[in-house]
Amino acid sequence: MSRAGLAKAVLPVVAAAVIGNAFVGGKSMHRFLALRRPPMQLPMPGFFIVGLAYYALMGVVVHRSVVQRDRRSYRLAMAVLGCNELWNVLLFGRRSPRDAFLGIIAFLIPLSLLQASVSSDRPSSCALAPYTVWVVVYDLPWTYQLWRLNAT
Repeated sequence: MSRAGLAKAVLPVVAAAVIGNAFVGGKSMHRFLALRRPPMQLPMPGFFIVGLAYYALMGVVVHRSVVQRDRRSYRLAMAVLGCNELWNVLLFGRRSPRDAFLGIIAFLIPLSLLQASVSSDRPSSCALAPYTVWVVVYDLPWTYQLWRLNAT
């Protein structure tokens, strides 16, 4: 892979991780920890592990789309990365569990489109599938419960 290809594969994932987590600073984290938590909520180390896994899995998907010159999957992966970081803004920046729940619902659109787009590439499909399941099985009900417990 050329330097340009490597940069195209690595930089967006790293940038998303850095920029998105900038919204999870000290004050935002303190406010988040003060919210009433659903019984199903993971302890904070669990969130960190899921986050690391997400960026690694997205790295695989982005890398494969660059190598295969799959522009559609690459663009959808960029949309997923961007929307995921926007979700951080909704929950931590705006401090709104309601907006975070609505954001997860909207996030299902680019995530589902990406999952469909990479379906013919087994490594990408297998890399993305656990995260897609996570969003549907955990994130969606968790953000709903977080919103309902903290509705004002």
